[in-house]
Amino acid sequence: MKKTILATAIVALYAPSLFAQEVDSTNVDETMVITANRFEPTQTSALASISVVERDQIEKLQADSAFDVLKTLPGVEVRSQGTKAGASSIFIRGANSNQTLILLDGVRLNTAASSRYSTLGLIPAFAIERIEVIRGPRAAVYGADAIGGVISITTKPQESSVHEVTLNGGSNNYHQEGWRSSGALSDTAQGHILVSNEGSKGYNISSDPNGQDFGYKSQFVSGGFNKQLSDNWNAGFNGVWQQLENQYVGTTPADTAKLQETDAYNLAANLDYTRDTYNSSLQVSFANEDQADGLDQKNAQKDYIESKRTSVLWVNHYSGIEGTDIIAGVDYSYEQAEKPAATTDFDKNSRNNAAVFTGASINLNPVTLEANVRHDENSIYGGNTTWGAGAGWFIIDSLQLTTNYGTSFKAPSFTDLYGPFGGNKDLKAEEAKSFEVGLNGYHSWANWSLVAYKNDIDNLITWVSQPTASNPWNGSLENINKAQIKGIELTVDFATGPINHTLVGDWKDTEDKSTGEQLLRRAKQNYKWIVDYSYQALDLSVSTIYVGKRADFSKTLDSYITLDFATKYGITDNLDAKFKINNLLDEDYDIADGGTYNWVGQERSYYAGLDYRF
Repeated sequence: MKKTILATAIVALYAPSLFAQEVDSTNVDETMVITANRFEPTQTSALASISVVERDQIEKLQADSAFDVLKTLPGVEVRSQGTKAGASSIFIRGANSNQTLILLDGVRLNTAASSRYSTLGLIPAFAIERIEVIRGPRAAVYGADAIGGVISITTKPQESSVHEVTLNGGSNNYHQEGWRSSGALSDTAQGHILVSNEGSKGYNISSDPNGQDFGYKSQFVSGGFNKQLSDNWNAGFNGVWQQLENQYVGTTPADTAKLQETDAYNLAANLDYTRDTYNSSLQVSFANEDQADGLDQKNAQKDYIESKRTSVLWVNHYSGIEGTDIIAGVDYSYEQAEKPAATTDFDKNSRNNAAVFTGASINLNPVTLEANVRHDENSIYGGNTTWGAGAGWFIIDSLQLTTNYGTSFKAPSFTDLYGPFGGNKDLKAEEAKSFEVGLNGYHSWANWSLVAYKNDIDNLITWVSQPTASNPWNGSLENINKAQIKGIELTVDFATGPINHTLVGDWKDTEDKSTGEQLLRRAKQNYKWIVDYSYQALDLSVSTIYVGKRADFSKTLDSYITLDFATKYGITDNLDAKFKINNLLDEDYDIADGGTYNWVGQERSYYAGLDYRF
């Protein structure tokens, strides 16, 4: 079965001109992207490698969370150890999971304590309006954490008015109840709110046949308000709150049931001024995450971590010179992390970072040039200057050559430095240099992109395993001398009659230069084939994903393939019925090396639901 699916994908890849009907290539030209440069160029003029997923595409996939969308994109690998609430890794172009910057409505989601994003998998897809993913460094625009790339998630509704209820259920006692509403509050004010409750008893996430199910519960609320103060001034507020409980397999003691409880929220206020060719935006935000972790037993002792971040961001955009966009800004953050109930707290509990940045994009048709530079001054690590430059050339109207070079860095988190599980206070900041060259085609029969890249990372922070007979997980975080990641990405979008296809091929080599070994849990090969079909009130979607072999702590994990099927039917203009099957072929596959047992993927599962708009 695997060979049949892959063979079909290869035939489709090499024969689009034989079967494809006309597709609207102008969609890419007109798609506005914000994440690349902090202003709104079109997708073809933004030289970074970027994917944009809108709400209608998310609905066709019937995604439950951001993970369901991200795993279908080029250059992105998602590894979830258990349910979407469990420990998860997102590798963009093979970079470490914590080397990706996550933005939720423009606010950093990476926590000060651990640089993780434990709540990302439980941002319900029902709440997501748009996802932008940049592959490649963007530290010259955003600062630390953007070595691998940037994921920007928007929950603010783009529709002027919508009121919708969703009810979903399925395998393993999965349930979700959600409501979202947005619209005009007056001639000059708009508001939106979303509430979601979901949970599942989970499944046996380890290969132990006598293991137990590990589930989760999550509540999510987001909302905001925007007011046009005058012709030039606009003010707004947005907030997100999430509470979750997640069961998982612990390693200390080995193979024990543990429970992680998280309470997190982000609050952001903005003031915007726009006049002719000038825009100025001031954002003040506060993020807080409280996390408790311990045995899944009543009155069990818990480890607590509190993480806070206060940020002020001022961005100015000027477009008064023909074909030129200039940005400049200031970015300040104050971070705190502590373990209030522990006998031993972090050695340090706070740090601040002040940064200035500027950049420009110049359209000299058919050539586009861009450059960005940023300087960060950190209270712990001192100064760090990063820069990036890119060029694009439309050789002909339908063929564009692009090239990008950028530097980036990643400072260790408080847990990296002082954590009880492998923390190392002597860790240095990671530094990277990345280069890519790409060829992009925009045709009536297909849109395609071929990109080759190389990323050299110095002082890479990685887990160095030192297993013992009593503890197979013994080890610590270390700076290895150097890692080199190089690869090729191929993406083709085309249509065969009414059926739309997206084909993705990723080939990469992720090498620890000090040992010659592959970096853990990254596959050398990933292939993806996403198909969707719409006819009147019916939508169908099929996602086929092949993941190659991966090196892990003590073994090499086998390749696997998953196939997901989703359909939606509009019973009336206001009521949609949905049905989905994940892992349709019931593939048995390992996610990660768990020592005594492996973490495994979920078996075939079924889901159904209703969406009602009023």
